[in-house]
Amino acid sequence: MKTFDPYKSLGFQCELTLKTFIRNLASRLDGTGISPTQFRLLTHLVADGPLSQAELSEMLSITPPSTVKLIDRMQRDGWVIRKADDKDRRVNKIDYTKKARKVWEEATIHSRRLLKQAYRGISENEINTVITVLAKVRKNLE
Repeated sequence: MKTFDPYKSLGFQCELTLKTFIRNLASRLDGTGISPTQFRLLTHLVADGPLSQAELSEMLSITPPSTVKLIDRMQRDGWVIRKADDKDRRVNKIDYTKKARKVWEEATIHSRRLLKQAYRGISENEINTVITVLAKVRKNLE
């Protein structure tokens, strides 16, 4: 029986890479008033529009109670608002505020610098290939 080598697994490599990105992002976001987890939540809201707490919980891979606490803190600090879903009044949609948009713009400067460092020596074609492959892997697993 052949031994499983986690270092040859895309999932394991993605996990290691994500942790490294988050660690580096945390140091760059220091002083902005936003944490890497809050930045990730805002990223989903900016990219996808208002989302439910359940959707955010799944996207961030955190438990629903942790998501509620995160949203509560972000709402208290003026980063997000809860609003009833037009189609289902029992569901709250989370959206970012104008205040969050300002911090988002500052934080994305740090994010772009991080990506520039991370992508050093890697061609645009290679980056696009990795993005395509990872999208296919996600689709296969859904």
